[in-house]
Parts: sequence; C-alpha cells; structure tokens
Amino acid sequence: MDFPTTTRPVTAALPQAEVQKPPTSRAETTLLPAPLSVDEARAAAETAFEPREKTAIIQALLAQPPASTAALSLAMQIAKQAAAVTYGHIAPRGPQP
Repeated sequence: MDFPTTTRPVTAALPQAEVQKPPTSRAETTLLPAPLSVDEARAAAETAFEPREKTAIIQALLAQPPASTAALSLAMQIAKQAAAVTYGHIAPRGPQP
C-alpha cells in the first residue's frame, strides 16, 4: 500500500547580512498623510511618544516645500523635544501609572 508523501519546500538560505538585520518596528513603516497642516502636526506631536513618531510628523509637515514660517518653527520645536528625549534630558511623555 502506497501512502502519499509530501515534500517539504526548500527555501533558499538568506545571506548572513539579512539574518543579522534587526527586526524593523511598525513605527518606522507608519505613513502619515503628507503634507500635514501646522494644526494637524501640532496635535499629532502632542500625542507622539517616541522620537521616531516625531520624526515622521516633521517629515509629513515639511513634505510640501516651501514650508511656512509657522511650519518651520513647529518642526524645530518637535525636533528639539525628540532630541531631548533621545539624549535623556527629559523623560518621554506617556501614560502615567
């Protein structure tokens, strides 16, 4: 009596560089509608916790040149906040226990 056999598909081995890459987070691939208005960017920056989120907001804010003075000023404020959190000068804002 013959039993049906299934063969396991053979996958090509990944190059060593691909194996060693760190997994990407979803925050890095999150897309924001571009361009954001100054008011939309300000509201988004108030709820953003991570520097990567703030960077995405800045990119969406400055997506359509020429940027207004208000947009440039807000982008600088958001960048300063993200840098301060990154370098440990202030704690990130988030849900408090």
